[in-house]
Order: sequence, then C-alpha cells, then structure tokens
Amino acid sequence: MAAYLYPHNNDMLNRRVAIQQLLLIWAGVALLPSCLQNEQKVSIPLKLIRINPDDETMLADLAETILPKTDTPGAKDLSAHLFALKMVDDCYTKTNQEKYILGMKDFESFVQKKTGKSFSENNPSEKQAIVAELDQQKPADDGMAYFYQSTKKLTIQAYTTCEYYMTKIRGYKMIPGKFQGCVPLKTA
Repeated sequence: MAAYLYPHNNDMLNRRVAIQQLLLIWAGVALLPSCLQNEQKVSIPLKLIRINPDDETMLADLAETILPKTDTPGAKDLSAHLFALKMVDDCYTKTNQEKYILGMKDFESFVQKKTGKSFSENNPSEKQAIVAELDQQKPADDGMAYFYQSTKKLTIQAYTTCEYYMTKIRGYKMIPGKFQGCVPLKTA
C-alpha cells in the first residue's frame, strides 16, 4: 500500500540527487576561476589606481636610482616607492592619477626604445644615465615628465620623513629639549 501512496518515490530521490549534484557543479564553477588565478598582487592595497607587480618593481628601481643605497639605506630599502604609490592613490585627483599612470607607461616605453630593455632590466649605470637625462630635460607638460617629477618628489619626501632618517641622520627628538622649571630669567 505504501508504494501505492507514494508512486514516485524513486523520482523524488533522483531529483534530490540531481539538485545536489547541480549545486556542487555551480559551486565548482564559481570557485574555479579563483583557484586558477595565479595573478600576483602589489605589496599594498590600492583603491583607485591599478598597477601590476612589474610596475611596482620598476617604481622601486626608479626610487633606488634616485636615492641609492650607500652607507645608509636606499629608497628601496625604506619602501619609498610604496609611499609614492599610496600618496598617488590617496591624495592625487582622478585626472592626476590617470596622468601619473599614463606617464608610468610612457616612461617604460621611453626606456624600452632607448635601451631595448625595461627599466628594471638595465644595470645601475644605465639607470643612472636615464635618470640624469630626465633631470637635464626642461620641465614639460607630458605624462612622462609628470610621472618622473612626481616620483622624484614623493621619493625624497618619503625618505626625509621616514623613521630611519629622522632618528639616525637628522637626530629628531620627540621632545625638543629637557624641561627645566626653576631657571632664573636673565634680563636683556
């Protein structure tokens, strides 16, 4: 009699199994792109500008060329390039951000035409020659000059405001001297 009351019991079971399998397939399809993605990301989260790891490496090498490592750490060691990226992302207007990113691409194209290699692939003396040439050019309104001048300014700002520079080189103290409460005043 139970078979008579539920004539489609096997159909219900097959339908449940089919729905479960379909859900598993959908979950697999949804997760597969994230599993196959082997895209490297930049070191810091950026909200408004998009760069790839090669751009970040080039920017680090440019910062290191501007302020190289000597007996003190260089700009790359102090992450001046990350400061520059964060400042561009947070503080520049949308048009200036676009101009900066386009200038970065123009800079890479300029270096590629000049040396046949990307900026990061050049040796330090070739990088110095490229930077020296850009320093000697008259200020221009093109994207490459804007990118280079902005990067140079931000690299120097990052270096001169970092903890290492302020404590080891400049001798900055949080309190500008010792408080002496009982010192007699001298008349002028």
